[in-house]
Amino acid sequence: MAEQKRKRGTLTKAEVIAAAYAIIDADGVDACSMRALGSKLGVTAMAVYGYVPSREMLLNEVMARFLERVDTRAVRGEQWGETLLRTMHSLRKACVEHPHFAELMNNPCISDGLELYMMRLRAIYLAQGMPEEIAVQLLSIADAFFAGFCLRSFQRVEKGEEPPSPDPNVHGAGDGTRFATESRVPGMLTGHRAPTTRIVRPNERWRRTVKAGYSERSFENGLFVIIEGIRAGAAPDPCAWRTPVQ
Repeated sequence: MAEQKRKRGTLTKAEVIAAAYAIIDADGVDACSMRALGSKLGVTAMAVYGYVPSREMLLNEVMARFLERVDTRAVRGEQWGETLLRTMHSLRKACVEHPHFAELMNNPCISDGLELYMMRLRAIYLAQGMPEEIAVQLLSIADAFFAGFCLRSFQRVEKGEEPPSPDPNVHGAGDGTRFATESRVPGMLTGHRAPTTRIVRPNERWRRTVKAGYSERSFENGLFVIIEGIRAGAAPDPCAWRTPVQ
């Protein structure tokens, strides 16, 4: 049901972004059409275009707002590897709690909406003394890793289902988030084969391996692999980069 029509000139761009954010958070990216957004705001779809010239730009604005909730602080004395762990766990937590934004982050139209977030991270690493080419490489690898992890592992857990117990040995664990694993390959986790497949019997060991591959611990292990890869690539540099104490 459409909201009550509002008076001309009483709408702001901030309200448009906030309304789009709420729609996506509740119902997903596809639900956020310009028509649906206009209905929620009490204006026509054409009126919305007066504040954001395209749906693509709107989605990028929403993405930028979502990423403001992710921890990108510069922590005094923090070593660059710890910075990577802290910021990536914060991003994962935000996406687990708001899975529709994990989907939006992987939308091909999203680019400008990531820029400020990536530049904030870049500034931290450069301030730590990391060479710019290594900082860019680190951010690119971490972004690719996270995009793949999102696509494969995040889904909304059925309402009422208990969240998994957090692993106390994992950096940043204990946030009480809900998350479940999934696979795009039929039968990989469930053992139920599709009619066109030729799988003779489910491979229980393979299912367990894949399921563990998208756990909280596996996510952190992937970050450690990235850290060690950067160290190896930067050798013989000792990679003693850290945020200044003052």
